[in-house]
Amino acid sequence: MRAEGLEVIGVLGSMESEAGVKVLVERAVESFGGIDLVVSTIGGAPYARSFDAISEDELLSTMRINTWPPLALIRAALGGGLAEGGGSVVSISSGSPRKTTSAMVAYAASKAALNAMTRTIAADLAARGVRVNAVSPGLVRTTATRSTWEADNGRAAGAALPLGRLTEADDIAGAVAFLLSEDARQITGVTLDVDGGNHLRGGGWTPIR
Repeated sequence: MRAEGLEVIGVLGSMESEAGVKVLVERAVESFGGIDLVVSTIGGAPYARSFDAISEDELLSTMRINTWPPLALIRAALGGGLAEGGGSVVSISSGSPRKTTSAMVAYAASKAALNAMTRTIAADLAARGVRVNAVSPGLVRTTATRSTWEADNGRAAGAALPLGRLTEADDIAGAVAFLLSEDARQITGVTLDVDGGNHLRGGGWTPIR
């Protein structure tokens, strides 16, 4: 990123700990003078289990990683000046809450919780001029999903979507940048689907092999 001419810093730590979040915000304030925008990308589906196989600890761990970091980051960022200039927050959600994929029961539940948190926090912070939104990707061409698109460079996966093209990482980044920008100044409390129209379809999702 620095080679591209961007001024950035890196902070080592866990976003699952309040101490790690605090250090991140402190470093941002020290380096840049304050916080105007927040993007929370932490999350995951560490336990691909059906409802009758997943343990209580696995379910609660999935809920934690997909809900606590964005909440803690917003709260800490408020102390770093987020609300002083009409800040904006975007979290990365998922299309899973609309699906019924058996192995994603915990992940879908945790992202549904994140969507509800997004609306609630947006309502809480609206009077302070802070907008809070989320972006909900579908299947995206990344290294993490390589097994679903590598064989044919994503042609089959893309053809299965209403818009006929596999979603790229830049599509997600563009939506996030829009929601952070002044162009979206009247938008808060929404979860924006960026999935090639996949949200128009119900049911489960089976990876293409």
